[in-house]
Amino acid sequence: MAIKQKQVEQKSKLLEVLTTEYKWENLLLGILATISAALALMIISGNVLLQIDPNFPILGQGNNGLIFAWVLFAISIFGLILVIYPFILPAIPELKKITWPSFPKFLDHAVRVLIFIFIVTGFILLYNFLILRLLGGII
Repeated sequence: MAIKQKQVEQKSKLLEVLTTEYKWENLLLGILATISAALALMIISGNVLLQIDPNFPILGQGNNGLIFAWVLFAISIFGLILVIYPFILPAIPELKKITWPSFPKFLDHAVRVLIFIFIVTGFILLYNFLILRLLGGII
């Protein structure tokens, strides 16, 4: 009786590396995309802190720096979408389950929240005033 051997497909190492999800890759991509978007916006806005030197090769000539900044900004937005999409996708069915309150109930809840905010703000202002008085008396 012959035993059949299963055909084992050889996966490409490159494909294996690209499809493997690493522990912190989304966080790192999110941080890098945010920083690169901020840098691109600084270049686009003409911020004095971040300008491309006209003597810099390729990017310093003509509008190349501005074109680079727009491309960098588009890539950054794409990276942010790739980071945010996996978190939003499972939330969509949950959002469909929400039942919204009637207008009188909404108004009641809104008034209660506003009253609570005013009370907490009052307490914080009172504590701030007392601490400033105590520190003013000490100093």
